[in-house]
Amino acid sequence: MITGLIFDWARRTPDKTAVIYNGQPWSYRSFAQCIAAARGYFARRDCLGPGHAVLAVNSLMDFWILGLALRSQGLTTVSVPSAAAMDELGMLDIRCVVTNPAEAWPGLDSLCAARGLRLLHILPDGESAAEFNTSAEPGGHILRTSGTTGTYKMVLMSPDLEPVLMRSVAEAFCLNQDSVFCVFNFPPWTGVGYKVAVCTWSVGGSIVIEQGLEGHRALVHPGITHAVLIPAMLTAILSAPADAFPRNDAMQLIVGGGTMTHTLIERAKARITPHLFNSFASTECGVVSVTPLDTPEDQRWHRILPGRAVEVVDDSDRPVPAGEIGRLRVGIDGGPTGYLHNETATQAFFKDGFFYPGDLAVIRSDGRMALQGRLTDVINVRGHKVSPAPIEDRLKEIFDVSGVCLLSMQDENGEEEVHVVFESSTPMESERLVSVVRQELRGFPRARIHYVAVLSRNEMGKVLRQEVRAQVVAGQLPFAHTNQLSKARV
Repeated sequence: MITGLIFDWARRTPDKTAVIYNGQPWSYRSFAQCIAAARGYFARRDCLGPGHAVLAVNSLMDFWILGLALRSQGLTTVSVPSAAAMDELGMLDIRCVVTNPAEAWPGLDSLCAARGLRLLHILPDGESAAEFNTSAEPGGHILRTSGTTGTYKMVLMSPDLEPVLMRSVAEAFCLNQDSVFCVFNFPPWTGVGYKVAVCTWSVGGSIVIEQGLEGHRALVHPGITHAVLIPAMLTAILSAPADAFPRNDAMQLIVGGGTMTHTLIERAKARITPHLFNSFASTECGVVSVTPLDTPEDQRWHRILPGRAVEVVDDSDRPVPAGEIGRLRVGIDGGPTGYLHNETATQAFFKDGFFYPGDLAVIRSDGRMALQGRLTDVINVRGHKVSPAPIEDRLKEIFDVSGVCLLSMQDENGEEEVHVVFESSTPMESERLVSVVRQELRGFPRARIHYVAVLSRNEMGKVLRQEVRAQVVAGQLPFAHTNQLSKARV
C-alpha cells in the first residue's frame, strides 16, 4: 500500500522532496523511479510473494528503495543488522536475501550458501530508471521489539494494518503534506524508524535521515516541522559545538524511550526548540501519549491520546481505582494481535483485545498516566518491594547524570542487597550521596554504589539491566562505596 501511495505522490507532486538522506534531497519522482527500477530487477529474477525477503543492508536509503520494491512484489521484508542476526529469523519462509555488494558483510555469503538461501547483490544506483505507473501488490514488513527482556520478538506489519497505522500516527503528530519529519538514524526494524517514515510519506510529507556519526547534522536542514529521538541522542546532539546547527522555533521535538532530567529539558528548549514533547509508544501498540513539556509534572505524567484505551489492572485483570499502581494494558485498536511464530510470548503479552507491555503504571483521576517501571524489574529485599524506575529518575535529576540503574542481588552471605549504578565518569560527593540514597531507599539496610562511564544500552537507548547485572557479578563494576542505610544490618 505505501509503495502505491509514494507512486501516487510522485505523479501528483513529482518535484516535492520525499527524502533528505545525509544532506542529499530525493524528490518523489526520483525516489519512485529508483523503487520502480529495483522492482523491475526483482521481477526479472522471479522475486515474488508470498514469502519473506531479508534486507542485509546498512544504508537506510538502500533499505527503503529495495524494501519498498520487494513489498510491491508481494513479499514481506525483514531487516537484520548483521549476518549473525539471521539466526533470529527462525521459521520464516525466506525467498531471498538482498545485499549491496559494496557493503560485503563478513560471513553472509557462506551463511546463505550453507542454508541454501538465495543471495542477491544489487546496487540501487546501478539500475536504470523505470516508469512508476505500474500496479504494486502490497507486502508486509516485520518489526522487532527492543529486546529489553533479553530476547527480540517479531511483529508483523501486514498490508491490512497499514491504513490503521497511517491514520493513528498522522493524527498523533498532526502530519500533513507540509510536514518535514526528521528521524535521524533509527533502524528500520524499530517502530520509530519504520512507522514515522511510512506515515509521513502516506500524507505526502518529507523525511530527513542522517545516518552519519554526527546526528546533529540533520538539524541543519531548514523547514523541519517534527523530529523524534531518545534521551541519549538528545544528550549527544546538545554536546555539539554552539554553531553546529540553528535553533528552530517552529519544530516539534518529540522524545521517547525514557525520561529526561529537568536540566536536559531546559537545555533542549534553550538551544533547539521551545516545543518539546514526551511520548510513550511501543512497537506492538503504537503511540499511546504525546505530552507537551510545559510544567515539571509533564516529565512524568503522560497525556493519553484521545481514543486510546489505556487501563491499569490488578493481577486478575480488573481495573484498579485511580491513583493505585497496577499492570498497564493498552487496547490493540486495529493493530497487531500477537508476535510472529511465538505463541508463548503472544499469550503472555496479548489478551482480550489488549497488549500488556510489562510496565507498572498509575492513572490519576484526571486521566493522566505515570509509568512506574517494568514489572520484572521490581526489587524485593526481605519482603520490601519497590519499583526502581521512579527512584532512578529522581537520582538522575538530583545528581544530573544521564543514567542510573538500580539492581538487587545476593551478597556473599546469600542475602539480597541493593546496587546503584550511576552513569558518570566522576564520583559524587560522598556525604550528599549517602544522604540522598538513604532517603530514596528507606527500608533497605545498605546499598553498594558503582560508577560507569556508559551504561549498557540497546539500539533504542534503553538500559539493558541483565548486562549491567552481569558486569556487577563479574566484578567489572567494582564497588565505589558501600553505604549503610540503616543503623543496624537487618
